Amino acid sequence: VFALISGCAAPSDVDSPVAQAGLRKPRIPDPADLKASVLSAGDRASSKATIQEMEAVLQQIETEMNRPNITVDDIKRGWYAGAQAEKKYGTPDGWVFVIVNGESRWASPNFLDESDEVNAKELCKATAGTYILSCFESDKTDCEYVPESECRCIDGSRWHDKQGCIRMDTDGHYVSISPEDLRRGWYQGLPNEKKLDTPENWVWRESGRDSRWQNPNPMN
Repeated sequence: VFALISGCAAPSDVDSPVAQAGLRKPRIPDPADLKASVLSAGDRASSKATIQEMEAVLQQIETEMNRPNITVDDIKRGWYAGAQAEKKYGTPDGWVFVIVNGESRWASPNFLDESDEVNAKELCKATAGTYILSCFESDKTDCEYVPESECRCIDGSRWHDKQGCIRMDTDGHYVSISPEDLRRGWYQGLPNEKKLDTPENWVWRESGRDSRWQNPNPMN
């Protein structure tokens, strides 16, 4: 069976991800014809174990043949949606399977780095911080010569990875959201007074003295 699919490696001069998107999968004989050919090859094929093993191989071949090719748009975007078992044919070796904002993706490590930077910037801005981009991590013109990129929070709050600038108590500890806040669906506070473990979908609403962090879709 394996001899039928050998000798179909990608051309040696294909060295770019975009070129890989143009590769075509090797042509495999029809599974039914292939099965008949193997069955007639010798006496061992008559055993039940051999037939089951052969059918498993044929199923694997059929699955491979039905895999879609990665597209040029996928390569340029740096990712495509799909489960771990839905890796496209021609996907660069360096790409990894990740879950971003609840969506399964195959993605380039470069895209993940850019996504982390964007998410940190957005969190920093949403919680009244100032995001400082390090020139050692980026060649953008708005960078500063600091050891690493960081979010500088307003006094009274401190940066927390994945949550933004979080309110601190007088002892220097994070102030956590309470069960009552969660049941009510909101708590009063300024952008820099976000509480630790506030649900990701909660947003800050400006309303003067009644400004608050709240669930945008309250149950009641």
